[in-house]
Amino acid sequence: MAAPASPGSSAPEQFTTTHWIRAAWVVSVASVVWTFAAGAVAIVLGVRDSSAVLIAVGAIGYVDLLGSLALAYHFRHALQHEELSDRLEQIAHRTVLIGLFVVGVATIILSTLRLLIGPPSGMSVGGVVVAASSLVVLSALARRKVRLAARVGSAALRSDGQLSAIGALEAGVALAGIAAVAWADWHWADPLAAIAVGCIAVTVAVRTWRAERSSTACV
Repeated sequence: MAAPASPGSSAPEQFTTTHWIRAAWVVSVASVVWTFAAGAVAIVLGVRDSSAVLIAVGAIGYVDLLGSLALAYHFRHALQHEELSDRLEQIAHRTVLIGLFVVGVATIILSTLRLLIGPPSGMSVGGVVVAASSLVVLSALARRKVRLAARVGSAALRSDGQLSAIGALEAGVALAGIAAVAWADWHWADPLAAIAVGCIAVTVAVRTWRAERSSTACV
């Protein structure tokens, strides 16, 4: 992968490229911190309230955490060595894609079980707060990651942004499910929407993986 700036580039260009790589590192670290804290709280509340959807939100957070850790190391290495490593980019990208695929499959399985078992138990006020916070924060992180991915030329960061977006969608589905049950007694709406989110995650992961393998084979 190309270095942040070539020897003949101007100082402002070099500063700009280094700035964006540092910003990518910062957003990756921020994602690690958020997913670790919010994921733990979501799982604890999910176990306490017997809420499968909250446990799923927390589990998605920890899968996202793995990808963000790989990216944080990747961009830190780039700042220290003044170049983006092709090897670390590939490792981070595949880590994120595997995580995206796992999240999608797990979401489909859990949501199908929720449809078969019947109406889910209610979510506590704390669970609602965690889901709402995750929706807002993960949406912001997803947008930031995708924008920075274009700046630094990182497909791994772009895919991690998609993974964060899937987490935000899952949190949104959890909130929509609460509303659907409260207003219309539609217990089936939440798991069906979650299955759709899971299918999107699997599709994105498989298509991106195939595109990466094809581009690698052509090199």
